[in-house]
Amino acid sequence: MHVVAYWGARTGIFLAVLGVLWAFNWRDVIAFLAAFVVAWLVSYLVLPGMRAKAQAQMDGWISRSEKGLRDADAEEDAEIDGSPRPHGSR
Repeated sequence: MHVVAYWGARTGIFLAVLGVLWAFNWRDVIAFLAAFVVAWLVSYLVLPGMRAKAQAQMDGWISRSEKGLRDADAEEDAEIDGSPRPHGSR
């Protein structure tokens, strides 16, 4: 849930900055890019706690998604270590 909250907060900041630029008659691609950069900077400075919580949640998701791969690798390594060697190899 932290990831979604962080994404929502950053999107809200972006839309607010874009709205301010729109109010000052910045209605082109440069306004969109400027809003993106300013919102990124503001959210980076204002939301460090939310960012840390979202990062921890994403790390947990990645660890769980890689668990099956780690288990399969460990099983394969155990099979290789425990199997007899082919005839003629040293």
